[in-house]
Amino acid sequence: MSESQTPEEPTAPQAEVSRADAPQADARDAAAPAPEEDDTPDRAFIRDNPEKGRFDVFVGEHHAGFSKYRDVDGADSPQRIFFHTVVFDEYEGRGLASTLTRTALEQTVRGGRRIVPVCPYVARWVEHHEEAAPHVDAVRPEHLAAIEQG
Repeated sequence: MSESQTPEEPTAPQAEVSRADAPQADARDAAAPAPEEDDTPDRAFIRDNPEKGRFDVFVGEHHAGFSKYRDVDGADSPQRIFFHTVVFDEYEGRGLASTLTRTALEQTVRGGRRIVPVCPYVARWVEHHEEAAPHVDAVRPEHLAAIEQG
C-alpha cells in the first residue's frame, strides 16, 4: 500500500463488529452488531477522526484503513464529500470496506449531513444500497473543487 498511516490507539469506539459478523451484516441494520465478549484480535471498529477528515477502521489495535471526507455547506443542507477509501492490503477480504462505508454513511446522516459519493467505492456502495438513496446528493463541480482546495 502506498499510503502508510501511523496506527493510533483507539478510544471509545463508535461502532464495533467482529470479523465473523462483518461480511454478513445487513446494511439496513440501524447499528452494527454487538462486539463478541472475548478478546478476539480480529475484532474491528470504526471511529470518526474529524481532525484528519476521515473515518478510521481498526482491527484490534491495528489501523486497517480509512475513508476520507470533506465537510461543506451545501445549497440546501450540510454535505459530507467522501473522496477516498482504503483498506490496507493485509486486511482485504474481510468485509471491512463495506462495514467502514456503512458506518461512516450512517453517522453522516445521523449528524444531519447529506452524502456526496466522489469515491468510486462509496459511489458503488450507495448504488447497491437503496436505503442510502434519500441521503445522497449528486457530485457537482463545486464538490470536486472543494476536494482540490483542501
